[in-house]
Amino acid sequence: MVSSTSHLADVVNANPGILSVLERLNIRLGFHEATIEDICKRYGLSENLVLSVFNIYNNSAYQPQADSLSKEDMSRLIAYLQTSHEYYSRKSFPALHDKIHRLLKEGDQNNAKIINRFYDDYSDEMRHHFIFEENIVFPFLKELLEKEETRSAPFDLQLFSENHTNIEEKLSDLKNTILKYLPDSYSPSLRTEILKDIYSIEEDLKKHTAIEDKLLLPAICSLVHKNSSEKGGTNNPESEAEHASSLSEREKDIVAEVAKGLTNKEIADKLNLSIHTVTTHRKNISRKTGINSISGITVYAIINKLVDLNDLK
Repeated sequence: MVSSTSHLADVVNANPGILSVLERLNIRLGFHEATIEDICKRYGLSENLVLSVFNIYNNSAYQPQADSLSKEDMSRLIAYLQTSHEYYSRKSFPALHDKIHRLLKEGDQNNAKIINRFYDDYSDEMRHHFIFEENIVFPFLKELLEKEETRSAPFDLQLFSENHTNIEEKLSDLKNTILKYLPDSYSPSLRTEILKDIYSIEEDLKKHTAIEDKLLLPAICSLVHKNSSEKGGTNNPESEAEHASSLSEREKDIVAEVAKGLTNKEIADKLNLSIHTVTTHRKNISRKTGINSISGITVYAIINKLVDLNDLK
């Protein structure tokens, strides 16, 4: 278990994967014999948050106390996760894709098309997942932190879990295809290098997922519950589910179009309705679901399979 008195160099030596965390926290190497406490003071970081992240990386069974995170901790957590998205999108994935392209130039172009399409599908899945978090999850948490209003989350743990599972399965399939099924005529050294990169990304993504599942979502749930309790409100999931299932087919159509980014006028033109009718439907949708924001409607549409992520702008 990493503690505040642990020397950072010892932590990295015990788990080199921590190097990626240091990069995302903008902690420079060359920290001599500094402890975690020293580093947090030097960089103005939360000791609680840093220790939680480090211990998640070190121990898959570790369960942090998410409800102990302060509002400042949660703001820093969002920033950390956003930096992680940048790291994957601009560094890890492009570097891996470049190596895959180089490898596939050597062999059958039909194989190249299949593998590239497979990777592109995986890359799109990741991009959609990041868009979901950047445009829906993070803004919702920031709103909770700033306004302290009672609101139900426009997403749930099940949706997060399904997204994470799909992402992990696709990366595993890509790994096994390159490991087992490509002919042995391809460059052994480049193939090995690619596999090492995939194993590294796969492990890092598992930790990224664990941080979201063990810190981000419990923190949101805790904050929603706290705000609701302080204002004398209650959350009734069964009641919300009843409201959600009561949408008419036309209202579901409108939800899907709103999620795709269409304005009321565009929806009216597409569905051959008046703008007044669309506006009335949207008021009914908000009343039935308790969701008012476009981001919330988008998540509702995704959860209830009224729209596909590929259809979103």
